[in-house]
Amino acid sequence: MRGAVVALGDSITDGSSSAPDADNRYPDELAERLAAAGRPMGVLNAGIGGNRLLHDTPGFGERATARFRRDVLEQPGVRTVIVLIGINDTGASEGGFGEKTTARELIDGHRTLIAAARARGLKVIGATMSPTKGTALPGYHTKNGEAIRDQVNDWIRTGGEYDAVVDVDRALADPADADRLNPAYDGGDRLHPNDAGMRAIADAIDLNAL
Repeated sequence: MRGAVVALGDSITDGSSSAPDADNRYPDELAERLAAAGRPMGVLNAGIGGNRLLHDTPGFGERATARFRRDVLEQPGVRTVIVLIGINDTGASEGGFGEKTTARELIDGHRTLIAAARARGLKVIGATMSPTKGTALPGYHTKNGEAIRDQVNDWIRTGGEYDAVVDVDRALADPADADRLNPAYDGGDRLHPNDAGMRAIADAIDLNAL
């Protein structure tokens, strides 16, 4: 073994729309890619459905900035963390069932995780937030929410603060409409990816970055 990777995230990392009991979540697919490449590493799934970056949510766990120490830093053998989170912050903010959130606040939350990882000598990889257009879930696709998602994604891609980037947004986007989830990857609600979408996320990860 060559240490471990922690996949920190929400329901997408948790695999909420992947096939039940099939181990097809993106961290599972990543582990299979690493094994097939002769580079086995432990891949720890720290995804919690409904989890947010900045705020605790009853029933959906402590905010990622609070649980980062327990779920990432205190895990044995961890070398790298992949951060894919934030869509529930914008959804809750825009849907009126959570605290109002700005792009700057989300970016600052990411910076908190980056600093904590670096202080422990970990490599930290940022993942862009996936497309939401067309979903019926309240708040998850609004004009302002899309502007926030675009701003945060642009910072993840170009800000140079993460050690590497997984462009989940572009990996899952519909070629005909970049703001919409590719129908081939749709788990049924135009927000959560199915098994094929999970494979697409895992395939977008540069194994050399781990």
